[in-house]
Amino acid sequence: MTEVADERRYRHVGVVQIYPWRPHAFQRDYLLTLARDYGAETSELVCHGSLEKCYDKQYQTVGFGSVDHCLKCRLGRSATARSHRQFVIDWTTKSIPVEGEERAIISNRAALVRAEVARDVSPDIGGRGLLHAYRAGYHSAMKWIEACGVDLIFLFNGRIDLLKGVVDAASACGIDFMSYERSWFGDGLMLLPRENCLGLRHIHDMCRTVGVSELPEDDWVRAERIIAGRVDRTGSNEWRDFQKRGEGNYSDLISQIGKAPKVLVLPSSNYEIWGHSDWRVEWTDNFEAIDYLQSALGIPFEDFLIRGHPIWAQRVGVSFGNKADEHYRDYCARRGIRYVEPTSAIHTSALIEASDLVVLNAGSSVMEAVWRGKPVISLAVSTYQTIGVCPTLLGPGQSLDIPDDATRRRQIVKFIHAMDRVAPTFVNHLKAVSSGEQQAFEGGDFGDVVRQLEFDTLMSPGKNEAPVGAPIERRPTLVEKARGLFKYGDR
Repeated sequence: MTEVADERRYRHVGVVQIYPWRPHAFQRDYLLTLARDYGAETSELVCHGSLEKCYDKQYQTVGFGSVDHCLKCRLGRSATARSHRQFVIDWTTKSIPVEGEERAIISNRAALVRAEVARDVSPDIGGRGLLHAYRAGYHSAMKWIEACGVDLIFLFNGRIDLLKGVVDAASACGIDFMSYERSWFGDGLMLLPRENCLGLRHIHDMCRTVGVSELPEDDWVRAERIIAGRVDRTGSNEWRDFQKRGEGNYSDLISQIGKAPKVLVLPSSNYEIWGHSDWRVEWTDNFEAIDYLQSALGIPFEDFLIRGHPIWAQRVGVSFGNKADEHYRDYCARRGIRYVEPTSAIHTSALIEASDLVVLNAGSSVMEAVWRGKPVISLAVSTYQTIGVCPTLLGPGQSLDIPDDATRRRQIVKFIHAMDRVAPTFVNHLKAVSSGEQQAFEGGDFGDVVRQLEFDTLMSPGKNEAPVGAPIERRPTLVEKARGLFKYGDR
């Protein structure tokens, strides 16, 4: 372990979970255990419940959207709660304004209705509940930090009302924090130093470095295997895997869509990143971007095809993706563009294979497109923006230089490797069992956390090199048991 870790840089580690969704409650307990083994004191900021309509009560579909959700959150408390101090959210602070509060929760309002364009979002969405939750999170975190002497905070997500309040309080106090989420491909934890779960600074820096590095053969083969799983539709540990849908014989694709498209547009929803500075573009919306691209390419709209994302036909929280579907359907009707509906059984891979060019706005279909030999253009900021796999147009007048096929294939392998093995922490000590479960192993090194914060990078010295010990046995919380039966919190 390095000198930084030996000095016990952090003496009091706090954790904030609030919403025990998916596998994250288990991940909270894992981080708390590592912090105690490191020698730090620990505490947890918890919510005992409120009549306020927080994000969870308005977003989730199971239950009555009231105190029953408070019960769920309490049942999902840390399995090691008795071994550390618990500091309770003070809901009496809900009426104390916080500078920039409306901007802070704009993505929460957008997510509740799955907004696609600016006119879909308004301050009345979610009512005062979101605002009150953000304020309570902010002011309670300030009190917690002072009362317990917290000098490092782990928090789930960091985007959602109460949790966003904690992020902003930590920033205001100058306290280090790391957001945690599941990793893209299931192993390890996605820990971002001083960023919420949507931050891109460290991801982009990592991709720049990996993009000019040579990969060992084992890493190359593993990344190729992940890509092949997407392309061949054999499934994966991704949270939402659409690649097994619509399997069948597509030899008659042309009879279903007409002539093969020269330009295939595969839009993705952007409501969760709404208002985040790292994802800012010059376009008013994706429709303006498509219009510009059409004029730059000089290809008639009749040679375009837009495929509605399959997730728009699925319920996410309380909402279906009707808004996105309607906006793209109307846009295609005005421009004379063919539109494949979200519910269509036509597989996206078949459309990619038939097209000459694939256009994304940050979507992960970059994997399939590149692997099938198709050039890609992104019309929005993406996680892969800095690795050199495709040009990114964030506004008019930017370069459209498309790398050759060999370069694209090489760089997409490096990108997948980076997101699978480099970005996550504890990739050898938290192994995916399924998309929502992990098996923990002894030997995880808290120094991996300390060094990432110390060096302000996802590529700190010695990361993920600690020896792996025996499997760790644990008892799931009541919420985890219920989730296993009903998939509660997955949608």
